[in-house]
Amino acid sequence: MPVYFIYFLFLLNLTLMSGNNPLILIIEDNPSVIRLLEFKLAKENFRFEHRDNGPDGIEAVKKLRPDLVVLDVMLPGFDGFEVLRQIRQDAQIRETRVMMLTSKNMEDDLERVFSMGAMEFMSKPFKLGEFMIRLKRILN
Repeated sequence: MPVYFIYFLFLLNLTLMSGNNPLILIIEDNPSVIRLLEFKLAKENFRFEHRDNGPDGIEAVKKLRPDLVVLDVMLPGFDGFEVLRQIRQDAQIRETRVMMLTSKNMEDDLERVFSMGAMEFMSKPFKLGEFMIRLKRILN
């Protein structure tokens, strides 16, 4: 990805961060998925941050208090299930809305994800349009 495009996304996000648009925290370790989501979120006027591992993700949820966490199941540090468990056990952040992503077989994790309190679950690869529909539905 060209440097000027990354700089454009950075400046656009700085502009958005000053507003009241919803803040989305992406906890994902795949750079391609991160760039794709950041591009789409910026285009739709969402504020966003990202972390690439479980421990940093938990700290960011506590610090940033995002409107929604987009959480990958398979992460370094500890997996998305552990991140979700810690979110739900912490009284300060337990009401945080969470949408989970996985590249694994979706059926294996579907029941577990919803029983742990995630609001949505998508299997990668996914269509950006469908992702945004689900994201907006959670926020409304």
